[in-house]
Amino acid sequence: MHEDLIKEISEDKKMGLDLSDTAYYNVDDGVTDEPLLGDETETAEVEAVNDRKKQISLLGLLLAFLLGVSVAFGAITICTQVLNIGRFVPEKAYDYYIDLDKSYGKYYEIMKMIGEDPIAQKDPEEISDEELKEIVSSIGDPYATYYTAAEYAEIEKRYLGDYVGVGIGVVQEGDNIVIKSVFDDTPAAEAGVEPEDIIVKVDGKKPSNVDDAVSMITGEAGTKVTITVKRGDKTLDFDLNRQRIESESVVYSVLEGHPEIGYINIASFIDGTDDEFKSAVKELKDKGCTKFILDLRDNGGGLTDPSIEIADYLLPACKIMSENTKDGTETVYNSEASSANLDMVILVNENTASASEILTAALQDNKAGTVIGTKTYGKGVTQLMHKFSDGTAVKLTVTEYFRPNGKTVNEVGITPDIEAADGEVLEEAIKELAQ
Repeated sequence: MHEDLIKEISEDKKMGLDLSDTAYYNVDDGVTDEPLLGDETETAEVEAVNDRKKQISLLGLLLAFLLGVSVAFGAITICTQVLNIGRFVPEKAYDYYIDLDKSYGKYYEIMKMIGEDPIAQKDPEEISDEELKEIVSSIGDPYATYYTAAEYAEIEKRYLGDYVGVGIGVVQEGDNIVIKSVFDDTPAAEAGVEPEDIIVKVDGKKPSNVDDAVSMITGEAGTKVTITVKRGDKTLDFDLNRQRIESESVVYSVLEGHPEIGYINIASFIDGTDDEFKSAVKELKDKGCTKFILDLRDNGGGLTDPSIEIADYLLPACKIMSENTKDGTETVYNSEASSANLDMVILVNENTASASEILTAALQDNKAGTVIGTKTYGKGVTQLMHKFSDGTAVKLTVTEYFRPNGKTVNEVGITPDIEAADGEVLEEAIKELAQ
């Protein structure tokens, strides 16, 4: 019976069938559980031999597998680490570089070709900071700026409340860069620089915008800078020594003649402005103030987060603002339920911009205070500062923000509830708080 089956299988093999070993024992065509050989002792010996063969076979397979893995890993290591062929790259990183190649591969190839050009006057890495400034300023974003490593270091310090400069605060008014504040005990104050002076040149060069002017004026402590200003019909030069300026973004006091009114001025939004503001409110309350004036005139903005934190502090649960990226992604910022619940007015003018407008719009739309003054600047976009490994940086617009009612601020500004010129706003504020 077994012989017939073996013969049949052998004949099948001759027909080209490559059957596995299981075919000899697991087919149902007449096969029984009886051993092929009749002698049980001999069968046990055969089974023992077969068991050893199987163990050796399994061990061999395992060793072969491990050897294969080792060889493969060794080959990959040699390729990636020695021959520089391929890399282990996470999927996220792989997608990033694929997207980078699609978007900017042409520029990389151009730079590489420049580097290989035998008669080119410059290597790609020798392209100057001034040329990079021109490239960034030509993209159509009025707020886009390229900063050298030294410029960015000073910008970073300024947002941290400690920078090297001459002690002035400047704003953009149309095509003019106007000095709006001159800080006490600074080189600018000692030299006679005055508010409303218009900066014409810095070290003989005309700044392209207010950020460019700030970058040119700041520098290393102890170095000199010449600022040319226009004052009425006169043009004046001021040779100033740069020095370290420690600035506080929040100034406050009890309003003279009105012990119930606390006056708080926020000059700019830097790191810690929100904490300074909360401390000012607490101290003024301790002095008996029950009404407040928040002065945001000539505040050109700064960091966005402190303005949102102050809005959250002043408002109950509500919407503060939303912002959209170019691809339509929306981020909404909401206030938590707790609120300082202050009886206050907000003072603004044409130089109230950016982060100041975020705070003003949030307070106005949520009925947290009366806005008094003139229409604000209308900078309803936010920028991101990207720092590179060599210390340089580029600032580009990344989002447009919208006030709680869903309307844009960009190029529109915020219309105050009560119109008043700068010289009249305090009188109007006192009148409003008296009601």
